[in-house]
Amino acid sequence: MNTKAKKKLVKIPVVKKNTVRKKPEYEASLAIAGGGCKALYGMAVGYKLRKWGIQLKEISGVSAGAAMALGILSETEDESIEYFTELTKRNKSNFQVMSLFQGKSPFPHENIYRRLIRHGLNLEKIRKSKVKIYIGTVQAIPKKSGINHYWDIAKLVTETTRAYLLDENDKEQGIPCSRVSKIMERWNMQPIIYTNKDLKSPEIIESIILNSSSIPPVVSFQNNNKVYFLDGGLTNNLLLEKFSKKAKKIGVYYEDTTIFGKDRALLESTFLIKPSKKLPIASFDYTDPIAVKDCYEMGKEDVEKLKPEILNFCRKE
Repeated sequence: MNTKAKKKLVKIPVVKKNTVRKKPEYEASLAIAGGGCKALYGMAVGYKLRKWGIQLKEISGVSAGAAMALGILSETEDESIEYFTELTKRNKSNFQVMSLFQGKSPFPHENIYRRLIRHGLNLEKIRKSKVKIYIGTVQAIPKKSGINHYWDIAKLVTETTRAYLLDENDKEQGIPCSRVSKIMERWNMQPIIYTNKDLKSPEIIESIILNSSSIPPVVSFQNNNKVYFLDGGLTNNLLLEKFSKKAKKIGVYYEDTTIFGKDRALLESTFLIKPSKKLPIASFDYTDPIAVKDCYEMGKEDVEKLKPEILNFCRKE
């Protein structure tokens, strides 16, 4: 009899490697230029980025771009467009003569704009997002007071508007210009940037957006204790400079004059998005609901075509 014990075969468990790949992560800092109704295009871009799962680390906006930026953080893009469409259906004219005779502003834009901001703003979601926010405006403190004060304010608006239009014309032709900067120096004007710490309540946020969008006479000259505010686009309509140096920056703008004169290295490191064709709406046309929707949808369509490039750009290293 074979007394030798039979050797037992010990099976060594095979550890399978995890073949499930980690889902890629994406992040970006988004800047939306001002431009009245044209900024709806920028909100559509932000909506798509959010839906693709791109985490926004920073966001900036100027004028209407500020309202669109906070609409993205509020996650109310689609319903804001529906609401704005309904408002424009009811507004038959961009200049209401009867209001002028009644001592009111003949421009309906500010009232409609305020209603849109209130409808689309969700302060709780904005705070929960933890996104760093930058909103640009220009602050003016006229030196004179008394009876000449209001005359100075009217003069400031007139001179600033004229300087801005002439500068824009030069930029279109690629000509360096400095009229606005000289006007700012003469009238004691300074760029101001609002951040998260300033967004204390819906009422204050509304005031900040109006400060950034102050374009007399369409949107009244905003003021607080004789400190006046003008549209942030006077000095910088696309706030890319406030983002962290290593940020994956995306900038949405509508005219080449917006990026004229900006630092070349900054532009080269930014994924710039511009409408593929002429936008179907004018900046201050609040009477065309079809154009409102078309502008928004055009933003979605344009950015969808760029999706592979954008995701590759925003992919976390």
